[in-house]
Amino acid sequence: MNQKNKLLRSLCGFLAAIMLFTCIGVPETAEAAQLPYYIKINRQQNCVTVYALDSKGKYTKPVKSMACSTGVNKATPLGTFSIPAKYRWHQLMGGVYGQYCSRINGGVLFHSVFYNGQDPSRLAYNSYNRLGQAASHGCVRLNCADAKWIYDNCPVGTKVTIYDAADPGPLGKPNPVRIDVNSPYRGWDPTDPNPKNPWQKMKPTLKGIANKTVERSNKKINLLKGVSARDYLGKELKVKVSGSYTPSKTGKYKITYSATDSKKQKTEKSIYLTVKDTKKPSISLKKKTITLNNSMSKKDLVNKIRSYVKAVDLGKKLSASHIYVKADKLYQALKEKKYGTYKVSVYAKDAAGNKSEVLTITVKFVNPNPEPVTPTEPTTPTEPTEPTTPTEPTEPTTPTEPTVPTESTTPAEPVTPTEPTTPTEPEAAAPNV
Repeated sequence: MNQKNKLLRSLCGFLAAIMLFTCIGVPETAEAAQLPYYIKINRQQNCVTVYALDSKGKYTKPVKSMACSTGVNKATPLGTFSIPAKYRWHQLMGGVYGQYCSRINGGVLFHSVFYNGQDPSRLAYNSYNRLGQAASHGCVRLNCADAKWIYDNCPVGTKVTIYDAADPGPLGKPNPVRIDVNSPYRGWDPTDPNPKNPWQKMKPTLKGIANKTVERSNKKINLLKGVSARDYLGKELKVKVSGSYTPSKTGKYKITYSATDSKKQKTEKSIYLTVKDTKKPSISLKKKTITLNNSMSKKDLVNKIRSYVKAVDLGKKLSASHIYVKADKLYQALKEKKYGTYKVSVYAKDAAGNKSEVLTITVKFVNPNPEPVTPTEPTTPTEPTEPTTPTEPTEPTTPTEPTVPTESTTPAEPVTPTEPTTPTEPEAAAPNV
């Protein structure tokens, strides 16, 4: 009996040894075991891409990408490995700790950015802000949410391949969350799902919102230009705009922006939109010269001249009331019937008071009833005289011989002048008695 028991125990031990050898001596690969995911780490680009199985049972479907920090000086080894173990908190080099750790190979792990102790409020925020670039001693650092995703969804045995390439991966490299180092919450990872995480109570942030001043126009204003909203995780949110305005009408309008995150936390901010008008209207003339021949009231004169002027503002024709006419001198001439040519200045003003250039119209004021000019009687034309018969040319006369000049006569002797008579003495005047 004892021999049978010994034989039975020996047989059971042998069978157990065979089963143990079968279980641990021939481990299954991740793909053979149909594990849900396969992880690839692009060391050169500091980017992690997770693949799922396709319809043929191959890991070809990219489902998630993560920004990471691999080791400086290529301290993270290349190759293909399988996750052998996981740790909720694990001590790292230098006496610091990481959350949600998944071992890759040897001392190389996936883990969160490190903390000074097992305290989620003591995050090394400067190292956190280096996610997306090489920064570790060899481990693959992730934000808390990404490290937890691998910890929760990628079981022991999941295959991990580390390689170098210029292309970060089929899903690209996400922009890592950054922490404001001046924030009172800087000791917490914004992605940490811990219910005590103060970032989770932080409302969305709106940026690029400020009072705006625009030029009046007929075009719709892009109120979202330069505006953005993000939640506490850095995820971009949709921005809504409320409030009415008329871009073609000057004034001050209240506009409100709002954004709501996944936790229904809402942030609102209002600004004032000022529509101004500094552009002058345009003006043109239908005629540069017009003629008037009768007097009229000043109002009729102004309206008459306005009819020859076209003013446009923002592509729309301005009414006659926006056209100004300076015609005082012409109006006075019409009253006094001083006929002649006069210059009239015209310009336009829009609703904002912007003045156009000044143009000139030439007005000819003419007499409507000029005195008729009496025509003179036309003279009776004389009968044309008969042309005279030309006479025959006479024979040329023979030239006469030149006459010889006669001798000049002898000049008479000069007359000898007589001596002047001696003047007599004047008689003495008789004295007055």
